[in-house]
Amino acid sequence: MTFSEKVLELRGQLQITQMQLAKLLGVSYSTVNRWECGHYEATKLVMHKFNKLCEKHGITFDEKGEK
Repeated sequence: MTFSEKVLELRGQLQITQMQLAKLLGVSYSTVNRWECGHYEATKLVMHKFNKLCEKHGITFDEKGEK
């Protein structure tokens, strides 16, 4: 599962907008948009925050991209 797919999955499960996710992770809306389009990858620091957010909400990703 690509990072862009994970971002979409996380937003879908939490039912939040790109702007809301950006605020939670401390990045800009355009950064989240670039992630979802596959144009940009998160830095290690932001990836850590992303993973912690997933853990907090009990969201995991298996190899097939399913919860």
